[in-house]
Amino acid sequence: MNIRVSLRNKLLIFAIVIAVVPIIVVGRSMIRIAQDELKSSANGELLAVAEQLVSEINDRSERTWLAPLLLIRNAIDDERLGVPEKIALLTLGIKDIPEFAALQITVEGAAVPVVVTNGIFAKRLSAAGLDPLEVLRLPEETVQAAVAAGEFHAGEVSHVQGTDDWLATIVLPLRTRFAGGASALSVRVDLDRTRHFLEAHPFAKTGSITIVDARAREVFDTARADIGDVPLAAEAVGLLNGGTRTIAAGPYIRPDGEPMLGAYAFPRAFDWAILVEKRQRDAYLAVDRMISSLSYWVFVGLAVAGVGALALAFRISRPIVEIDRVAGEVAKGNFQARVRGVRSHDEIGELARRMDDMVVGLNERFHLQKFVSGGTMLAIRDSTGGIKLGGQRRRATMLFSDIRGYTAFSERVDPEVVVEMLNLYFQHQAEIVQRHGGDVDKYVGDQLLAVFQGEDMVGDAVRAAIRIQEQTAALNHERPEWDLALGIGINVGEVVMGAMGSSDRMDYTVLGDNVNLAARLCSHAGRGRILLSESARDAIGESAEFTTSALAPITVKGKRAPVPVFEVWRRETIDLPS
Repeated sequence: MNIRVSLRNKLLIFAIVIAVVPIIVVGRSMIRIAQDELKSSANGELLAVAEQLVSEINDRSERTWLAPLLLIRNAIDDERLGVPEKIALLTLGIKDIPEFAALQITVEGAAVPVVVTNGIFAKRLSAAGLDPLEVLRLPEETVQAAVAAGEFHAGEVSHVQGTDDWLATIVLPLRTRFAGGASALSVRVDLDRTRHFLEAHPFAKTGSITIVDARAREVFDTARADIGDVPLAAEAVGLLNGGTRTIAAGPYIRPDGEPMLGAYAFPRAFDWAILVEKRQRDAYLAVDRMISSLSYWVFVGLAVAGVGALALAFRISRPIVEIDRVAGEVAKGNFQARVRGVRSHDEIGELARRMDDMVVGLNERFHLQKFVSGGTMLAIRDSTGGIKLGGQRRRATMLFSDIRGYTAFSERVDPEVVVEMLNLYFQHQAEIVQRHGGDVDKYVGDQLLAVFQGEDMVGDAVRAAIRIQEQTAALNHERPEWDLALGIGINVGEVVMGAMGSSDRMDYTVLGDNVNLAARLCSHAGRGRILLSESARDAIGESAEFTTSALAPITVKGKRAPVPVFEVWRRETIDLPS
């Protein structure tokens, strides 16, 4: 059973669908975009926090700690200073840099190192019942291992249980040798300010900040908890141990199943990774509110769209039927059809006027194609900024044909008959050229110029020429009173192909000596004959399709020496395609 639905009802359904579906799609897209933007914003916040923390630690370690330490080392390496002056320098460095808990010079083989402690820090250790030297002094084997690790070495962070202090170790080798033994300068850095900076950071109120070492252990954790099972920590530690220190952010799921957003970065002075984390539900809290708001407005939009679609369907059904009628006529090749009865000044009326303009343009283009070559149309299609004057060197094969007996024919018949004859001959030649892959470049009086390109362009041109001569012979048999024939010349070589003329009037054609030679060969070709240049003959070689015969060289305008000429025809055993 076929159910017939009227155009108006179809249009009504269609209008409702195209009005409602976009709103649904746009609503969902807006929600998705909002989610993506919030995710991007959350990731950006995490990256910004990680970069800020790393920048603070880098600034503190390089300017506050390492720069003064390098100055102290350079002074100690100065041979002009005696031992008392160097010890005094250590004492001065302790006073000027409060975060230095102790400075130490270790000499290889010496019984004890030289240790200068920070008085305030030493008192805090003593108040907790600890021996400052026992806590702050580094064993010689620890220093030697650090020196062996490189020019600058920042060792592991240690925890002082009695005072809850955290100490970092930095070791620098000295050039000065004491009593013939190698020496090193080391410092114990109090990380109290760094730890409190991390704990008091505003991000810590909504997320977490964790520093882990190269073994995925928390740095500021007395239990040195291993968090290598957390994907963010595992990824960061993997990069740290691989020597790649890059900043990154992204989502992941903690081992307890909590979806998270996190980022990591790496300070330069320590083998640390700084992790900043935030729960996704906290980061995306605004998404839920946005979804509720968008859902409400999407529902309102659906109602308005439905009512609007109903009114629109009745308004545009008649003009659409008329426009559809014109489109059907154009599809059949009728470029005279026009939209009638649509006078509205809205988009539908504009569409009707544009439809009429389009039909006029198609009609003009359809007829214009008959006046230009295929190469011209191809150049127009391929051009992006419009065709410009100029050409390019290309290798091509030129076929010139000329009607023999044309002058006498045009003198004895009416002009209308001359035009009829030219159109008939050119029609047959053009069809054959196109079937053999050529392009008719132009008609000049009773001459035709065709251009062939491609791998077998000379062979294609020769096949077309032979077929043209055969077709011309058939025409002469039908109209013997015309007493006409064709002479054809073919040459191959480099030509300049492009737009010639002025910016207002161009002709897309081929120029060059090889084009002229093809024309000269055509002018020497007798009735029903096809002449080839030497380059064209060489291109087809010993072909099974064609037979060539050398003729006496000819003298042509523009050539000093006579030009070799060859005549070609098909072998009797070969049937060329029609």
